Amino acid sequence: MKTIAALLEALEKSDDLSIASLERILESHLPSGEEIIAISKAELPYGRTMLHLDDKFEVIIGCWPKGGWCDAHDHGDAVGIVYSYSGEIEHFRYQMHDGFLDLIEHGTMKKNESARLESGMIHSLQNISSDEPYIGLHIYSPPTSDVRVFDLKSGDIYHVTDDYPALIPTEEEKIVKHEKQKFVFQNSVHTKLHQI
Repeated sequence: MKTIAALLEALEKSDDLSIASLERILESHLPSGEEIIAISKAELPYGRTMLHLDDKFEVIIGCWPKGGWCDAHDHGDAVGIVYSYSGEIEHFRYQMHDGFLDLIEHGTMKKNESARLESGMIHSLQNISSDEPYIGLHIYSPPTSDVRVFDLKSGDIYHVTDDYPALIPTEEEKIVKHEKQKFVFQNSVHTKLHQI
């Protein structure tokens, strides 16, 4: 049976932690659903279980119960891969340009699917309809750092501490930098749907 320990060992031994390599390593050493689900934390707005963190890579289990969410955020300089173990979740992808943060893509991630988290990607996740918690295994290289969280209502950008989740910070000490009114949010996906 494939285990978390075997996955971590394969990641530690690899000299190549590019997004393509992370994808191959995860595919070859995918831990069992029983092991991942057993240690996931079904908390609101979402639960995070840190499995490994060093200067090369980071492995986290994310768990979004029904009604759970994370705010629009990036991953600093990291690239990553996520594999879905249970439930389903709405995935929103954004693009920043000329003072606007555009929602450019909306899809649903389902059990047994994987997705690449490309460099510079801004996204958010929300469990709108799945009664079963959405549980995903996330691998990042290098570890996420200088993460920005985007407040779609105010246009503010928060740079948060490395231990803070992808949420608009409520604690002043978790804010590294606060950029006020740096963008205007616009929903290009919604606009396109209404033009059809």
